[in-house]
Amino acid sequence: MNIKRPLLALAVVALFACPTLAQFGSSNRLTDLAGRLSRDAADFADANYRTYTHSSRYNRTDVEAVLLTQQFAAASQIFYRMVVDRRRNQELRDAYDLLQNLGRAVERSNLNRSQWYGLQRTLSDVSREIGNYDGGDQGYPGPGSGSGRISWKGRVDDDIRITIRGGSADVETIGGTPYNDAQPNFFSSLPSRRVNVSLNVKRGRGQVYIEQQPSRDNGFAAVIRIKDPKGGASDYEFELSW
Repeated sequence: MNIKRPLLALAVVALFACPTLAQFGSSNRLTDLAGRLSRDAADFADANYRTYTHSSRYNRTDVEAVLLTQQFAAASQIFYRMVVDRRRNQELRDAYDLLQNLGRAVERSNLNRSQWYGLQRTLSDVSREIGNYDGGDQGYPGPGSGSGRISWKGRVDDDIRITIRGGSADVETIGGTPYNDAQPNFFSSLPSRRVNVSLNVKRGRGQVYIEQQPSRDNGFAAVIRIKDPKGGASDYEFELSW
């Protein structure tokens, strides 16, 4: 009995000394993914600041990049807390959409692009999990449920494939010179279910077509192919809707 009392006291002290563990102790996959996003975003922000401080050059764009990554890290932490607190569907949907918009600003200017690609994958995983999760009284939102649309613009030289899944758009250069200036704009995330997407080409001199519709086999991704047959690169713009 004398041994059990100190152990019990230690357990109580540990519980109150680590409120974060008690608060964020949920084991569901959505919480795990949101937690990973928050941690990785903080590491990413720190890495960007280290890169900035060790650089011999200075310009306003670099300062903006550092501040944006810090904002993204803070927003990711708040999103994690909202998931754990099981906020209402619309609140989580709005928070995730705003987080994605901030992520797109980070993507255009960050100083560690290779590390950013890992964060993009986590964002996509979070989007799919929110769509798949169906537990609890309140549940979680499915980003992109119902109708939605996505726009994309960028330069293409020869042949590329664009894989759109959830809230991310990955470009694969099949032939020609790769360009990293793609600008996807997600008015809503592509849902993690079978939908029929329609393509509206707004600009481009070559072929733009849907190579794959979203299905369970491809992880509910829409795959767009662009083939530019003429010499040199050209600007393309299209919109997907469902």
